[in-house]
Amino acid sequence: MTSNFEFLKNKDKKLFNIIDDAEKLYRDGYFEQTIAQTRKFAEIMAKNTLGIRRTTEETFDEVLATLKDIMGENQAEKEFLDDMYFLKKQGNLAVHDSATPLGGNVALECLKRAFEASLNYAVKNGADKKILNNNYSIDLLMTGKTYKFSEKYQKIREEENEDLKKEVENIAEYAKNTDENKVLKADFKKKKVIKDKKPKVKTKKEASPKKNKKEKVEKPKVQKDELLFYGVIFGVMFILLVNIILFILPF
Repeated sequence: MTSNFEFLKNKDKKLFNIIDDAEKLYRDGYFEQTIAQTRKFAEIMAKNTLGIRRTTEETFDEVLATLKDIMGENQAEKEFLDDMYFLKKQGNLAVHDSATPLGGNVALECLKRAFEASLNYAVKNGADKKILNNNYSIDLLMTGKTYKFSEKYQKIREEENEDLKKEVENIAEYAKNTDENKVLKADFKKKKVIKDKKPKVKTKKEASPKKNKKEKVEKPKVQKDELLFYGVIFGVMFILLVNIILFILPF
């Protein structure tokens, strides 16, 4: 299987070729061309759906208007018409050079809408209803291949291991070339010096002896002042006593 639309091969070869080309355009990065191709796919599918009930309808708009009038109210038909209108609108924007280029997200949505619409179309044309359970595969879109689950899982594991290996190599290379360890050592030394310069916090035990020592130093100073005072007084009294003895006793 090379396309999500393989189920159309045996039902409508022309439609399959158109949408197969759309997937290839998406794979190559031509998103606006992809959108335009899905519009072409939708228009042809709408005309085929109208079939023998088609009279004077020529344009895509006229075909859709008639389909809207004759189709029933069941959910599948409503979704089919909704997909047709979406593909027409986006296709017109892609063809008429819209101001903002349409990117991959819009192109992918167009492919998914075309897929859903074509499932209903194929069932109406005799395909097995089981295909309604099919899901659109991004892997198949991007690679054009289908993988068994074991093969896909193994590929994912290999990619994860490769990413992990690169990450380890990057970390090792960074550790080899960086001077971060030197910076950390220098920063540690700087912090250590700053820490050493900080004044020590005095404990009560350290503060108390200094206070007592200060008091002891100041106490002798007070005693010397008192002795000097009393000495001066004693000296003066002694001199007075001597003078009295010298001048009074002879008489």
